Amino acid sequence: MEYTPRPNSFPSKDYVTYRRLWLDAMLTAFAREMRGVVVDLGGKRNNKRGTFSPPEEQARAWWYVNLDLSTCPNIFADVTCVPMQAQTLDCILCTEVLEHLSDPQACVDEMYRLLRDGRLVLASVPFFYPVHADPYDFQRFTEEGLCHLFRSFSSVEVLRMGGYTGVLGLLIEIGIAGVEGNTPARKFVRWAMKWVSRWLWWYDM
Repeated sequence: MEYTPRPNSFPSKDYVTYRRLWLDAMLTAFAREMRGVVVDLGGKRNNKRGTFSPPEEQARAWWYVNLDLSTCPNIFADVTCVPMQAQTLDCILCTEVLEHLSDPQACVDEMYRLLRDGRLVLASVPFFYPVHADPYDFQRFTEEGLCHLFRSFSSVEVLRMGGYTGVLGLLIEIGIAGVEGNTPARKFVRWAMKWVSRWLWWYDM
């Protein structure tokens, strides 16, 4: 299955970060599995980020669970306590959410309760990435940590999003915002950082 970003994604008007390119590429690769009754835990019905377009038309139902009313959720609820019956879902998405929870295990246990036997959870978390409060940022997970979180599930597969050079490029990209000012030297530094980061990404892919 192909889940690496395409180099021509960089100039996209919806571009966010290199990490987001990887996440969108992975979601696109698994899009055909998003069928039946789908719930996006912590997902945004409105104000989405990135380029991935959820294939809601192929699902029997697609609901967003969130406590942020500005995202227009279908279900206003905490992701650790969703008001739905057990074993009613065919696919659960939980992208970039677990690191923001003080008790991520409670969320994973809720996924296990809601999911029908043999069905699919697609979850993502950052690892080597700066703290980003939304409104809080509590932790990062290793591969072993994720396997432990999802230990109740019959099968767990962890896919890495990018390699060493990609992470370097991402950190340089994020650092551009810290180079303020409009002097020629500052502008040159920002320009150089941008193209060094992109070269590292292309090498990473």
